[in-house]
Amino acid sequence: METQGERDEGGDLDGEPLPVLLRSWRRRTNPLKIPGLAVAGRRGEGLTQSDVARLTGVSVRWYGALERSVKADYSADFLDRVSSALRLNPAERRALYLKAVGRPPILAALPEAGEAAEVDEVLLQQFLDTQAPAPAFATDLEWNVIGHNQPMRDWFPWVARRAANQMRWTLLEPEAREQLVAWEKDWARPFLGRIRYERTRHPKNQALLQLERDVVAGSSLAREMWDRCEVVEHSHGALRRLKLPYHQGREVAVRLVALRSMRSELLRVVVLLEVALGPAVPD
Repeated sequence: METQGERDEGGDLDGEPLPVLLRSWRRRTNPLKIPGLAVAGRRGEGLTQSDVARLTGVSVRWYGALERSVKADYSADFLDRVSSALRLNPAERRALYLKAVGRPPILAALPEAGEAAEVDEVLLQQFLDTQAPAPAFATDLEWNVIGHNQPMRDWFPWVARRAANQMRWTLLEPEAREQLVAWEKDWARPFLGRIRYERTRHPKNQALLQLERDVVAGSSLAREMWDRCEVVEHSHGALRRLKLPYHQGREVAVRLVALRSMRSELLRVVVLLEVALGPAVPD
């Protein structure tokens, strides 16, 4: 069980601490799915520190230092072996590198956000309008809606509200749970993972920190999901289902197309491409 102290660590200025992430990732990894790993006589679920040390070919002391967030010269080979042992997805692997050695795993890090990027609002609006009849909208780094087209406003009237925020609507508004099909699995958990991912990349961003705090304080369900320590980089290409008043309750499926500006990684554009609705896939 996670202690209160561990919970308190999660809201600091540097985002989720590496020890919390690694413990969570170990607990969720099923030892039964790892060939050659002894499972008899285990008292708890997940992997132990000894398991990870064995799987990565290092001493328990060396892996334990990583899990305690001890500063050391951890090699890329070692971190990749940890990623493999814990079955990390690409966003989680990137978070491991950033927390352990202060850099991403491949090539150079993207420039850290400084001041808000300048946005050509006229050009942005023209681009969004040309996506019709597909709904399209743009957000800043903290998922504040800074532009949308008419189809998006027809489908989701909340985008026209003052200070509309994609994450706060999705995770905190009761209507979102009714309109977003498979809300927890397909929307809430991935979105929380994206908040954690951006908090890792921009640990000093006060608006992202406040967003995290507002979401976990505003919903007990969001708090429970947040404690899973999942990390998600983006939702580009994902197939999602909606049940909106605009469609008179008829369920529709959309493919999410997520874009970033070449001038600034702080600007996101999302287009919802409606696709033929296939049979529901059981969870």
